[in-house]
Amino acid sequence: MANDAHVPTRSDQGFSLIELLIVVAIAVILAATGFPAISQYVRNYKIKGAAQAINGELQAARSKAIMSNTNDGVSFVVVDADSYRFIQEDLDTDDRFGPLKDLPPGVRFEVATADNSGKTLRFNRLGGFCNPAVASCGAAVATVCTTGESTRCGNGSGNSYVAPEANGGLVIILIEEATRLRRAVRIAPGGRVMASEGWEG
Repeated sequence: MANDAHVPTRSDQGFSLIELLIVVAIAVILAATGFPAISQYVRNYKIKGAAQAINGELQAARSKAIMSNTNDGVSFVVVDADSYRFIQEDLDTDDRFGPLKDLPPGVRFEVATADNSGKTLRFNRLGGFCNPAVASCGAAVATVCTTGESTRCGNGSGNSYVAPEANGGLVIILIEEATRLRRAVRIAPGGRVMASEGWEG
């Protein structure tokens, strides 16, 4: 046929083995250079999120003390090694207990060994706080779990987790058990809750 010369032919060209190997090598190099940053982000994600949740619960307890103009205070309580809540001490019965919250799996509160460490801190109606481990603050709340929560309140419940600092504030330390990364949540002497930060020591 006269028109056969104008019929387009199928191209047999493709990627050569060398070109494919170059692309794979580039991908491996990019993955190797990006992996440390991704790995660090994943390790920090869980503990940073836990510290932010503690920060938020402390803010909620302080706000509740101010808004309710409480006489007895609102206590933030580290119930055991991996759970926490606030307790509005003016109220009776189970209405005084805020929701019992758990840390993410693998994250726990670090046991405090300093003098005057305890399980709680108490916010007053002005937004300040006192440390119930010091006699001038009054006794810490005695009951931190309702009757139905006894199975959730027993993991290291006898330990102290809220430690005093030299500046008059308090600090709560979280630790991620697999990586040993730590984050600190601080309460300034005036009661302001400080942003969580990395902790060395």
